[in-house]
Amino acid sequence: MQSEKAAAAGYWLPRHEMVKLMAECIHEHNAKKDCENKITFSLGQECISVKPTREDGQSKCIRVKARNVEDGSVTLHQAALVVGADGMNSKVRQCLADADPSTAENGWQRNFNPKNFVLKRYTSPASHLRIKVLQLPPRFEIPDALGSGSPPLVTNSEKTYALRSVNTGPRNYLSLGLLPMKDNTVVRPTNIVTRPDHEVWTIRDGPTMQRYFQKAFPRYNFEEEGGMISKEEWDRFAKAEGTRFPYCQYSEGLATWVDGNDDDESGTCGVALVGDAIHAFPPDIGQGVNAGLMDVVCLDRALKGLDPETGAYTEKDEERSSSLPLETGLKRYQKRHAPEIAALIRLARFGAPYQYKQPHRADRMLLKFWTANVALRVILSKLTFGLVQPPSIMLSQNKDLTFRQVMKRADLTTALFKTILVGGFGFWVNQRFGFGFLKALLVKP
Repeated sequence: MQSEKAAAAGYWLPRHEMVKLMAECIHEHNAKKDCENKITFSLGQECISVKPTREDGQSKCIRVKARNVEDGSVTLHQAALVVGADGMNSKVRQCLADADPSTAENGWQRNFNPKNFVLKRYTSPASHLRIKVLQLPPRFEIPDALGSGSPPLVTNSEKTYALRSVNTGPRNYLSLGLLPMKDNTVVRPTNIVTRPDHEVWTIRDGPTMQRYFQKAFPRYNFEEEGGMISKEEWDRFAKAEGTRFPYCQYSEGLATWVDGNDDDESGTCGVALVGDAIHAFPPDIGQGVNAGLMDVVCLDRALKGLDPETGAYTEKDEERSSSLPLETGLKRYQKRHAPEIAALIRLARFGAPYQYKQPHRADRMLLKFWTANVALRVILSKLTFGLVQPPSIMLSQNKDLTFRQVMKRADLTTALFKTILVGGFGFWVNQRFGFGFLKALLVKP
């Protein structure tokens, strides 16, 4: 029997399923009888510009110009608040980054700096790896899973599997990763992550790809006739370009607003960014969607007068939170949540970048160093009863810790290691050469 304190099971949700769920939520919201603000959405629209405007004595607002990607028609939208959730190549963020730095020309707040919306990019060992997906049938069989002569193991979609190829070279090794899914009757997408120079990217037709996989995974029935994968799927997979893991990147700017004037002491319109529009990274730490959803939660809290990270009221906002100016909420979102994004990117760079078993010699060597570092932190944490903090990738699984708290704890252990290293080196120098050697180094000629 599982303990009541056991962690809840996690499942992988395909992107199209998540989009479907979000669309269903919109329909449910609009179907409510007492719904005053119905949600409308348009597909195939591309953002062209985002600017504040004020015409004919009307109150300030944000004007968004969008273009239909099919017929090229342009539509103007006006809103008090524009939320840019348009991915890591965000056009909303780019419009802010390209804005005129002169406040008088761009119409934003007095300290507006477009450079804050230019992405900061850092390379991770997982950056630029290529990925594409092969569809396996549900409940497929793994022959001889428990040893030679054992009956085939029927897979369960709620479990994780990793199928390793017999190839071991840097350009032909393959690992098929299958994440858990709730529905045991649908196809199992398997992620294939490799270096860009892998042989699999040179194959462009289905029959050749099928033979390549049959040779790499001889235990599985990948035969052209009667195999567990159809000819159509082999052909689709061979022609698929897949995608590349991004840099670890983020925007220091999360929001901007329009300053109030003499008649209106508080800003009444602005722009906020959430999700991949302000942070993107390889999927090593499994926090991409979670972080994006948390951005939405933090923005909502800030606009309601709550602390974005804790959800608690501050004393001075308890009485006026119901009428909190939009400008104040956006300022709070920027000030309190931006450091959290910076910590998230640090975690993404060093959390678990070698889990894809990159096969090159340099990768294998660095993997050993990374593993030794993680193992040392785990052992010391157990020996000191938690006084020494475990590695950041383990700390990130604690839902009660923010990303800043995770990295601060990991940094304390790093500082301890550096102190021991410097102290040990100093002790060795003293034992080997004595303090006279150090004095000679410090004395100026």
